[in-house]
Amino acid sequence: MDRKTLIIGLLIVMGMFMTLLDTTIVDIVIPHMMSAFDAKTEDVQWVIIAYMIASAVSMPVVGWLGGKIGHRNTYLLGISLFTTMSALCGIAPNLQAMIVGRVIQGVGEGLAVPMALTLLFEIFPQDKKGLAMGMYAVGAAFGPSLGPTIGGYLTEHMNWRWVFYVNVIPGILVVYFLSLLLENVKEEGHNDLFDITGFSLLSVSLTTLLIALSKGNSWGWHSEKIVLLIYTSIITAVAFIYVELRVKSPLVNLKLFKYDFFTYSSISRVLFGMGLYASYFMLPLYLEKLRGFSTIDAGEILFFPAFLTGIVSLITGNLIDKKLISLKTAIISGVLIFIYGTHLQSKLDLVMGKTEIILLLLPWGVGMGIFFPALAQVALADFKGEMLRQSSALQNLLRLVGGSIGTSLATFILTSTKDGHLVHMTERISNAAPQITEYMAKAKAYLYYFRSTPLPMLESKAKAIIGFLFLKNAFWISFRDVFFFATVCGILSIIPAIFIKPKEEKGEENSGSTTDDTITVNG
Repeated sequence: MDRKTLIIGLLIVMGMFMTLLDTTIVDIVIPHMMSAFDAKTEDVQWVIIAYMIASAVSMPVVGWLGGKIGHRNTYLLGISLFTTMSALCGIAPNLQAMIVGRVIQGVGEGLAVPMALTLLFEIFPQDKKGLAMGMYAVGAAFGPSLGPTIGGYLTEHMNWRWVFYVNVIPGILVVYFLSLLLENVKEEGHNDLFDITGFSLLSVSLTTLLIALSKGNSWGWHSEKIVLLIYTSIITAVAFIYVELRVKSPLVNLKLFKYDFFTYSSISRVLFGMGLYASYFMLPLYLEKLRGFSTIDAGEILFFPAFLTGIVSLITGNLIDKKLISLKTAIISGVLIFIYGTHLQSKLDLVMGKTEIILLLLPWGVGMGIFFPALAQVALADFKGEMLRQSSALQNLLRLVGGSIGTSLATFILTSTKDGHLVHMTERISNAAPQITEYMAKAKAYLYYFRSTPLPMLESKAKAIIGFLFLKNAFWISFRDVFFFATVCGILSIIPAIFIKPKEEKGEENSGSTTDDTITVNG
């Protein structure tokens, strides 16, 4: 493989990494936005929700748009939109402008990420597909993991608006150099008809689903609004499937699911993503809210498993290319290590130091690094042209939907189990227990001698301290419940993974190919 192809691959991954970083980096600056825009929490949350919805809705368009304007131009359009809106979000004067900017920024991510996977798969030679998917996995897993770390540093040492400005220069460089190095190839005889009916139905279905998942815990899962959103999502999804199976030029080619390797890998991806994003969401909360680590310290802890994911992804890709490990073996071993890693997360407690926490999180990162490059290569098979774009877009859409479901369920488990654990603890422990009376005596002594608390208030304040400790322990048990949920998702994801049989192992030749077009490199 020549050096130019590798440079182009690195540029593509840089752009993708940048867009996926924004899925988590903004979370850290929500409190600052609330102050800057004088907005409520429920209003500022739309900054995140709008980005996620716009990204999901635009992903299926990649199949049609890539054939219309070419793969390189579709990718550059996505990065250009993302970069321009990053600058505008950085100078947004109010919440409304910020949300509009985030919507267009999300469209950019929705175009760029699936096309990044498509381009990497096309420009790398057959014997380097594993490396290409390893590079993709670096961006896909490393980007979201580093969001809290980079966001924390930028907010601490510069200004919260730099979480948007940081994208501008890399975005410009990616667009400029790829315009010079990578030739745009368009399909001959591409169908110009855009499936507007399918797009409308899918947009409504995804939008209502993601809003329901994002707001279900705050609005209440039994509230009229959430129920209406879920029913709307289901009805429009069924209508979408009906239309796509009958229209001449479908927005999403559902015939992809006739291939067992694609169907089983898709199911495994969704279940794995549910567990993965549940941990993604919970770990910063555990570190910052429950353990009291600073944003910087929490980011440093999460950096190590993320970095290991990137390294292992590249190693796994190379091993696959050299036929030292099969795709199915990599997928199953990755899931098994991931399951072990999420099981270890349930052992996180209230006294562990940074080093011990990092060591417990490392297997989790290793599992992701082995799983992602192998699964991506299986799902793409030997597809070409529109089928390749469709496969890439669906993989990323399923990642996003699975992650949203996992995050929503994790939040529900955390908030709904706390009170039950608290009641269970208070029922099991009597106020007359020796441990309680001893701690009460120590708390009173501390309050009297070190806090100068008046004698009449000692009893009530000591009880308040014990009550706080009970509540903190109840939350800790709820966090363990969430990590157990992530482990269950990992266990479930291995079931379809067992049935995955990569296409090359089945001896099929080009049955999924739709065109013979390829991407070429200038020079």
